Amino acid sequence: MASGQWKRTDDVSTTKDTLKYYTDLAKLAERGKISAIFFADWYAGFDVYGGSLNACLKAGHQVAHLDPLPIVSAMAAVTESVAMAVTMSTSYANPYVLARQFSTLDHLTGGRCAWNIVTSWAKSSARALGYEDVTPHDERYIMADEYMDVVYKLWESSWAPDSTVWNKETGMAFDPSKIRKVEHKGKYFDISGRSQVHPSPQRTPVLFQAGTSKTGTAFASKHAEAIFLNTASIEQAKDVVTNLRAQAAANGRDPKSIKFFPCIVPIIGHTEEEARAKYDKAVANADPVAGLAQFSGYTGIDFSRYPLDEPLDLTNSKQDMAIQSVFRGFAASGEAWTPRKLGMQMALGGLHPCPVGSVEHVADVFEAWVREADVDGFNVASVTNPTSWEDIVDLLRPELVKRGLFWENYDVPGGTFRENLLGQKSLRDDHYGSCFKWGKDGASTDALNGLDGVNRH
Repeated sequence: MASGQWKRTDDVSTTKDTLKYYTDLAKLAERGKISAIFFADWYAGFDVYGGSLNACLKAGHQVAHLDPLPIVSAMAAVTESVAMAVTMSTSYANPYVLARQFSTLDHLTGGRCAWNIVTSWAKSSARALGYEDVTPHDERYIMADEYMDVVYKLWESSWAPDSTVWNKETGMAFDPSKIRKVEHKGKYFDISGRSQVHPSPQRTPVLFQAGTSKTGTAFASKHAEAIFLNTASIEQAKDVVTNLRAQAAANGRDPKSIKFFPCIVPIIGHTEEEARAKYDKAVANADPVAGLAQFSGYTGIDFSRYPLDEPLDLTNSKQDMAIQSVFRGFAASGEAWTPRKLGMQMALGGLHPCPVGSVEHVADVFEAWVREADVDGFNVASVTNPTSWEDIVDLLRPELVKRGLFWENYDVPGGTFRENLLGQKSLRDDHYGSCFKWGKDGASTDALNGLDGVNRH
């Protein structure tokens, strides 16, 4: 998240191309009883600032980005309970291939995987993957909605729960009568085939999402089990949570079954003075230009055109904001921002709450968000690795446990992610995807019999 910290002697970010980096992270997270490790991901890079990727390359920021999917198996091999959430895009990943990949991960991790569902918004990604331009914002979500129907059918409808036999006496491994083709013919996808992988522990991975535009929230209230929030204040988070819970209820879902995780970037010390010293060290190593380059990529605005130390005036900007909620959070702050200030904020982790202080002070901030915004946890980002994570595990967690805000242990040690998050292995009955389960009426039955000529919404 933060830029420039790799220059420090106590930071290991230059080893992000090694398995040890990720297995050490996984073991630390499990020691701290953390629910899941969340991997953001994208294609190509942020090349809006100055019309190139140079600022990010020079700073070593958000570049040389490994594909997280193959890394997860190694992390699971050295842990038993912590889960891994991987971002993949419905805009470019083939749904049959994605369904197979996540079924594979779910098997290999013992059901400890999640999918952060995104729609891709950057032109650099589109061009790198062979497209002329990005699909318009609202259409991306319409496409993603149909995409979800396809993967639900593959995960939930193709193999019966008792299709796996492995009977040594009869010689039956899988019962062919209980494994059927998925037939989907819609506006965007035309699929005919059996799921290639037998049912995994969760079948459907835990589903994360982060859209907060009108179409994004409609999608999230229908599909998401957990929502990553890009909110700058408690008030903003409370509005998003209240709205999404209401929409979920309107869809017939228990509104409390959706879990909300705002991003937060704490800098923690045993004392205020120690925390302030950590903050000052982070500032000394941060690269605000790299932060600006990242924000340029998010918004489509080339901030290299603005003087670094003059107040920003974007009132006449007409760019189609690629990530609308990020820009709204920036604009809602009401403060006079210069490009340098914005870049430094991004370089220290982004436009999220960034409490700096003693363990007790940071715990107060966490508690206020839980009590006032009705959130269920946090997506904690680091300034430096491993120090930021060690401070969460060794300093903050004990204080949160003492306040009753954190668990002593996983609810189901060695269990699936959904068991530890929601108390059951499979999709809840009130979740839209459950209507695709084997043997249920509706879309899944039609699909299995080859009758699904239109997309079901």
